[in-house]
Amino acid sequence: MPARIPFSRIMSDVEFRNMRFVILDCPTEENLELYIEELKSRRVTDVVRLCEPTYDSVRLTSHGIGCHDWPFKDGGVPPQSILNHFLSLCDERFGGIGGKDTEHGPAIAVHCVAGLGRAPVLVAIALIEAGMTPLDAIDYIRRRRRGAFNSVQLTYLVDNYKRSWKQKASTRMSGINFLAAVGTRRSASPEAGIGAGGVGGGAGGVNMASFKEGFGKVFKLGGKKQAQGGVAVV
Repeated sequence: MPARIPFSRIMSDVEFRNMRFVILDCPTEENLELYIEELKSRRVTDVVRLCEPTYDSVRLTSHGIGCHDWPFKDGGVPPQSILNHFLSLCDERFGGIGGKDTEHGPAIAVHCVAGLGRAPVLVAIALIEAGMTPLDAIDYIRRRRRGAFNSVQLTYLVDNYKRSWKQKASTRMSGINFLAAVGTRRSASPEAGIGAGGVGGGAGGVNMASFKEGFGKVFKLGGKKQAQGGVAVV
């Protein structure tokens, strides 16, 4: 068994509202057991690996810790597909991004090779999506992870990155709310409709012509938003 590791210097806790992250350097096969014990003590449920594997992920999953391989270029910025995966994981584990403070909640660990570039960038994006300004997110992480971010990543966070997660959620809800409003109309009689929210021809049922017209409007409006604001409707 290798000697004890100074995890207070290797692992950096970043907490904001209901979100908890642990930024760290890359474990190896030789010291992974020590890392696992430390991760468990910090209530880590998932490890996000942004570099090439240096240890067997099965050793994590055997301890109930998920491992997600989303590597991208060293010193670079994440592609949109990885951002979507990461923010979706945050949304699921934390019960939403930027929600109310939660004590003793779960944590997500994120690492690249040294934990100074790719890992801090992803965590900064989560903080920005939760309401921090880019400069505040950078300063907040740097206070906990000295040396984090290079010039390319700083430019990306400050000048190029735009919040998108909440916009996508609100766009999805515009369609969902319309369908829910239509679906909750009750039929005046069993003959007029099919249960609560069913389709019928009576006074209480859903008029199919109006339904199709309204349904079409929702997605036409969504198409305009996509063209003007760059927000995808899913």
